[in-house]
Amino acid sequence: MEEKRGVGDSYEFNTKNFIKSFIEVVKTVVIKPEDFYQHMPTTGGFAPPVTFLAVCLGVSGIIAAIITGGNPFIFFKLLIFGLIFSFIGAGVLYLIAQKFFAGKGAYEGTYRVVGYAGAVSLLAWIPILGILAALYGFYLQMVGLEKIHGITRGQAVITILIAVAVYFIFSLLLGGIFLAR
Repeated sequence: MEEKRGVGDSYEFNTKNFIKSFIEVVKTVVIKPEDFYQHMPTTGGFAPPVTFLAVCLGVSGIIAAIITGGNPFIFFKLLIFGLIFSFIGAGVLYLIAQKFFAGKGAYEGTYRVVGYAGAVSLLAWIPILGILAALYGFYLQMVGLEKIHGITRGQAVITILIAVAVYFIFSLLLGGIFLAR
């Protein structure tokens, strides 16, 4: 029987062993997402997944800023908006999983899924690979939602598709509001 590991290994980001833990979590969530989300703690606070996501977004933001001629706004935009939308996105996914599919997971577990799936943002700055990485990020979220909420793979896909539709409609509404002024 495989031993269930906890804080400080490849299933939870640990700032006390920053570099090693970061690399292990990226490697595990990207290469073995089923294993990662099966063993990932669903509680323990928001600090580990928020910090992990901030590092991923920060690295991507720094590289994107350098590529675009050193514009620091790109770095801050990716970091700040990425973190804000991670909380909103987790809330949308949580509500959809709960209301439509009687998901059993809590918001914190859902946020952890979103935060750790953010590992794909490390590749966001690469033109075509960034798009493929974003699609893989949806896959990572699907696997995580399935494990955290105890829903089927199909229900997890539908949850993500509904969330994407909500974002699309919301952005159209926001765009219309700003364009009307």
